[in-house]
Amino acid sequence: MKPIKFVAAGDIHGDEQDPTTIKALLAFTKEYLGKDGGLVVCLGDLWDFRAIRRGADDTDQASSLQRDWDAGEEFIREFFKFGDERIFLRGNHDERIFDMSTNVKSGVARDYALDGCANIETIMKETRGKMYPYDSRAGVYKNRSLTFVHGYGASMHGAKQHADAYGAGAVLFGHTHAIDYFKSVSLDSREAFNVGCCCSKYPSYMRGNMRGLRWQHGWAFGLIHEHGHDVFQAKERNGKFIVPTNMKTF
Repeated sequence: MKPIKFVAAGDIHGDEQDPTTIKALLAFTKEYLGKDGGLVVCLGDLWDFRAIRRGADDTDQASSLQRDWDAGEEFIREFFKFGDERIFLRGNHDERIFDMSTNVKSGVARDYALDGCANIETIMKETRGKMYPYDSRAGVYKNRSLTFVHGYGASMHGAKQHADAYGAGAVLFGHTHAIDYFKSVSLDSREAFNVGCCCSKYPSYMRGNMRGLRWQHGWAFGLIHEHGHDVFQAKERNGKFIVPTNMKTF
């Protein structure tokens, strides 16, 4: 059975995306997958939706939702062009608009959110993407030995938590904005890859939080074999990404 090429990236955060990383990711995906296509996975937080965050301050509430919408949609439409299988795993930020469609008292806000949810459904239909909810059980996409999730733990031990939780094979996730790896002590190989982020590493709300020092720009890519996988990490170094694009078997 022919190996499946894949690219997985997440934490774009709409208009908070990092232009250098997005440009490199799209150029890499186009070259790596080529005309044959492959699997492209958006690991979530495609949008930021800070303006509708519960407890948002005046600055966040005043931010443009339209710019956020437009930036996220532009990215996903371009990213999905390169794959013949397209997966969108909603993140906790994306889920804000879905929560707002059912959990707010204001009819105006609820109708806006319902329109937003319908817009996301339209994007998925037009790009032939498959969308999964933000849910640690239902928001899981599996392809042979690889599992993809948005990410459901933000501690320093997130990779270990995901390796333990999602069983044999490897799980790829985002959410923490960090690049990390863990392999469990187990008879059945259990690995987890925390693949980094595609958004700004220096948002104002993280100025007093040391967790932000772990944030790195990057994405994952590789091959899914009939019985196994090869996962590689693209990582920014001094504003550039140096990654292999041609795989050979020896």
